[in-house]
Amino acid sequence: MQEKKHLSIGVIGMGKMGLLHASIVNTIPGVRLLAMYDKSPILKRFAEKALNAILVTDNIYKFAGLKYDAVYITTPIPTHFSIVKEIYSMGISKNIFVEKTLTARYEQSAILCREAKAVGGVNMVGYMSRFASTFKKAEALLQEEMIGNLISFKAYAYASDFASVKGKSLPAKGGATRDLGAHVIDLSLWFFGDLEIEPAAPGPSATENNEGGSCFKVRSSNGLTGEFDISWCKTGYRLPDSGLSITGSKGVIKVNADLVKLEKRGGDTITWHRQDLHDSVPFLLGAAEYYREDEHFVRAVLEGGSTEPDFNTASKVDLLIDQVESRTGK
Repeated sequence: MQEKKHLSIGVIGMGKMGLLHASIVNTIPGVRLLAMYDKSPILKRFAEKALNAILVTDNIYKFAGLKYDAVYITTPIPTHFSIVKEIYSMGISKNIFVEKTLTARYEQSAILCREAKAVGGVNMVGYMSRFASTFKKAEALLQEEMIGNLISFKAYAYASDFASVKGKSLPAKGGATRDLGAHVIDLSLWFFGDLEIEPAAPGPSATENNEGGSCFKVRSSNGLTGEFDISWCKTGYRLPDSGLSITGSKGVIKVNADLVKLEKRGGDTITWHRQDLHDSVPFLLGAAEYYREDEHFVRAVLEGGSTEPDFNTASKVDLLIDQVESRTGK
């Protein structure tokens, strides 16, 4: 009997997200983790102890010498552009999953979108919040027009990572808008479609845009208005938190990773917690949404289907962030 073919996966980057995705994909039926690469000898030694029966290497040529059906990229954001280009140019794989954000600049993301189209295959960016049961429920409520015509929304992303750090001593790893806020920006684009940055008005919202966070307003083509408040300098957030409050003509939807609340105008309030929404997966690591996004990508590769968010969709997040950063000349 002929042995059943497995989908062979390679992972570039052995940090937290690399190990998370490597562990998850190796549990999905029909998938086999083949190799992991990182240029850091320290991470290589750690991964060798944690993972068995796969190639763990800091030699890119050894990694490139194997045949992969798909490759995951989980390295720091500034490296994504060059790594994706190298994977395409070396013919390592035409199916690529990149952890968010796609690149560090929209110009780079636009180039990768063109190269991905030329190469073909499946591509995806790791905005896992789309696969969280609460945000999926909120999107379904919006599709059902449960709060009528949309009027406005407020989106936030908060963390206390640098609450005690001031000014220029903040780490320049991309800033809170790109590193912390990208997920809620992607959710907003998913919920509402394309958004445009409103001109900054005089006052705190116009100047509060640095490595610590940003406040900005947006508008859609149909008149929907939105406000974003992003900061990793907030006190009282043991874990990062992000969510939206969406106002319509018939009510309000409030949603974060833990719950969805539907407040009908002049009527009842209905609340769904994560555990009410069948939030279970075959293998739980980190959060259920990580398994769902990996399964979504793998299924698309196996079946020749499409993914969301793909490179084109994710590039819109980078465009919006570039516009926010350009207001202060960053």
